[in-house]
Amino acid sequence: MHRLHNTVKKFEWGSTDAIPAILGTVPDGTPCAELWLGAHPVSPSRLDVGHTPSQAPLERQNRLGGQQPTGGVATEAEPRLGPNLIEYLVGDPEGLLGHDSLESFGARLPFLLKVLSASKALSIQVHPNREQARAGFAAEEAAGPALDAPDRNFKDASAKPELIYALTDFHALTGFRPRKAVRATFERMLSQPLTPPSLDVLGAIIAALKSFSESKALSRAVEIILSDPRTPGLVDEVAAHGIDELPVGHISRSGSAVDPAQTFCELVTDYPHDPGALVGLMLNRVHLQPGEALTMDAGVLHAYLFGTGIEIMASSDNVVRGGLTSKHVDIEQLSKITDFHAGAPRMVEPDHSGMLLGPTDDFALQALRCPRTTTVERRGAAIVLCTAGTVTLSSLGSTLTLERGQSAFIAANEPTVTADGHGDVFVATTGLNSGAAGR
Repeated sequence: MHRLHNTVKKFEWGSTDAIPAILGTVPDGTPCAELWLGAHPVSPSRLDVGHTPSQAPLERQNRLGGQQPTGGVATEAEPRLGPNLIEYLVGDPEGLLGHDSLESFGARLPFLLKVLSASKALSIQVHPNREQARAGFAAEEAAGPALDAPDRNFKDASAKPELIYALTDFHALTGFRPRKAVRATFERMLSQPLTPPSLDVLGAIIAALKSFSESKALSRAVEIILSDPRTPGLVDEVAAHGIDELPVGHISRSGSAVDPAQTFCELVTDYPHDPGALVGLMLNRVHLQPGEALTMDAGVLHAYLFGTGIEIMASSDNVVRGGLTSKHVDIEQLSKITDFHAGAPRMVEPDHSGMLLGPTDDFALQALRCPRTTTVERRGAAIVLCTAGTVTLSSLGSTLTLERGQSAFIAANEPTVTADGHGDVFVATTGLNSGAAGR
C-alpha cells in the first residue's frame, strides 16, 4: 500500500470550494474542476515514498490480538515524492496489476478515478466503444495530427464508459428522451415571434422529428441543429423571449427531472449562442441525490450540469463533442459514434459488498461509509480515496491511515485489506470477474 499525491485540474467550469473542502485546503477563488487519481499519461498520480504503512512489532501485535493500538500509526512524515504510477507499474506489471488485469488490459491501470465538481455545464459529449476507438485512433495516427491537436478526437485506442456517484445533488443530461417529448419541446417555441430564418430552422428540426424512425429522426435533428448556420440566431431569439413553463405531466417534460424550459435557460446562461443548448433539450435530465449513481456506456450522448461527485471511467481521453463548448465539434464522428435510440437513464445500485458496476469490466467502484473491518474489494489493483473523516487500511499487521482528501494505491498482490474508521472511502478497481460486461 502506498499513499498517493494527485493532480487538481482547474478547468473553468469547476466549482471553487468543493474539492478544496475534501483536500482540506483553503479556497482561493480558482475553479477546481477535477482531482485525478490513477495512471493516466496526462496527469499520473505519484507515490509518496516518504510515508510507508506502519508495522507494529510482532510481539506487540500478538499481545494485542493482531490489532494496532490507538496512536500506533507512525507520525506523519513529510511527503517525499517517488515515481508516478505509470513508472511504478513497469517494475512488476503482473504483481501490481494482477494476472487477469494484465491479460485483459495490458500493462496499464485500466481505470481512472476522479472527484468532479461542476458549477456549470460541461460540454455535451460522447465516447467511442473499443472497436470505434481502435479504428479512429489508427486513422488519426495515419493522418498525422499531433495528439494535442485541437481537432483530434481519438487520443488512444480505448473505450471510455464512465460512472458518476453523487456526493451532493447532481444534475446530468444523458441519452435521448422519447421523440414525442423532444418534438413537443421544440413546438413550444412556435408561439414566439421568431424571425423568418429562425422559424425556418425550427421548422426543419420539427419536420425531422416527425419523419423517419425514432433514432433516425433524432439523428437528423441533431445534425440540423449543429450544422445549420442559422441555429445560433434561433438560440438567441428563444433565449430573449423565454419559454413558458408547463405543469408536470405535459408530454414535453417526459424524461426530464425539470421543465426543459429551465434546462434551456441554464444552458444559454452558461453558453450564449451555443447550438448545444438545443441539443441539451433532447436529452434525459437526471437529478441524482447524494449516494445515487448513474453510468454511461460508449455511444451515450451526455453532459454533466452541476454538482460534486466521484467519477470513475476507463482510462481514456477519447471525446467527441456535440456542443456547449468552444472546442472542436465533429458532426460526422458524432453521428457515427452516438446511439440515437431513446432510452431511460441507467441508474446503478450497489451489490451486497457496496460495489457499483459499469457497463464494461474496465472499472468498478466500492463506496464504504464508516466501515467496520470491512474487506476492501479488489479485482486487481485498487485506488482508495478518503472523502471524509479518517479510515485505516490494514493488511497482515501493516496499517495505513487515510484522512480526508488522502488516497492510496493497493497492489493486486497485497494480501487481504480491510478498512475501519469513522469516515467515507471509495475504492476503485477493475470490474473483472463481476459479470459487468454486457450488463
